[in-house]
Amino acid sequence: MDSRITGGGGLHVSFRTMCGRQIRVGHLALGGGRHPARRVSLDIGVSSGGGTGTWAGLTADEARRLAAALLAQAAACDGRPPHS
Repeated sequence: MDSRITGGGGLHVSFRTMCGRQIRVGHLALGGGRHPARRVSLDIGVSSGGGTGTWAGLTADEARRLAAALLAQAAACDGRPPHS
């Protein structure tokens, strides 16, 4: 996994999957002013076979729900019970 510090002091994590897609997770702030809407960014790049990529901006709660779902599925693939 390649972790990089980008402009604005934010940490973005990027890695390539076994099927050749580049996954990038970071954050962004939408709008100006004192209270911008903060989102977790998820970018799934195009596949090496020419498939399309996709992008999502998630609230902190949505990102936590996605993380929990991914961890539960990873545990199922490993044959381990998910954490409660």
